[in-house]
Amino acid sequence: MASIFNVYNALKSLSNKEQKGFITPAVFNTFAPIAQVNVYNEMFEDFTTAKQQSRANLDSGRDRSKRKLVAEDVSIYINDVALEQLDGNLFQKPEDLGKVISIRTEGEPGTGDSRSMCEMLYNVERMNAILGSNLSTPTDAFPVAMISKDIEIFPDTITEAYITYYALPTSYEYGTSNVTSSKPQIGFTNDNFDPAGTRDFMIPKEYEAELLAEMCKMLGVRLRDVNLQQFGTREEASE
Repeated sequence: MASIFNVYNALKSLSNKEQKGFITPAVFNTFAPIAQVNVYNEMFEDFTTAKQQSRANLDSGRDRSKRKLVAEDVSIYINDVALEQLDGNLFQKPEDLGKVISIRTEGEPGTGDSRSMCEMLYNVERMNAILGSNLSTPTDAFPVAMISKDIEIFPDTITEAYITYYALPTSYEYGTSNVTSSKPQIGFTNDNFDPAGTRDFMIPKEYEAELLAEMCKMLGVRLRDVNLQQFGTREEASE
């Protein structure tokens, strides 16, 4: 995982604290979760670009495949859970939902049961058209999931469903792979680094430079440091 301690120390060095002002842990912790989400979103943009390159036969293939490498990076966010039922065939989205991969009405994780995959729709008008058609009415074998604020699955006899999705990043306990629900943060007690109060980024280690670039752009604005802003922009452009 990307070390928050490494990013913090690199940022302090780049900010030239003797002339531009000290970046406190509190200030750093304010921007760290935002930087993490920005890099998370960039990873999925890279994933989309890599798929397009693969379709155009521009990917290197095998172990050097850009698509494969990015897919490995984002795989740490994949969750597979039962949807929480709200009422009848209406289900609540997981709180940490980032991007939906698939929804099914059978196939509890680890059971080996057969799966009925849902067609996923985001357009209410199209959903209404499907429900009003004798030819395309959803069935138990061919269910349809309407995704909006919540998730409604048709036919309305369905009362159990499962979702596979990319979760939003949280953090790891410092120096371990234990996932926590906390935001990434650097911990200090009496001006001494506190490992117990520190949470690493939930981002692969090879993205530390991207995290640093994001932090530089945001803190450069706060400190009115043009050099820091420009460094972040250059680093981002070079990726």
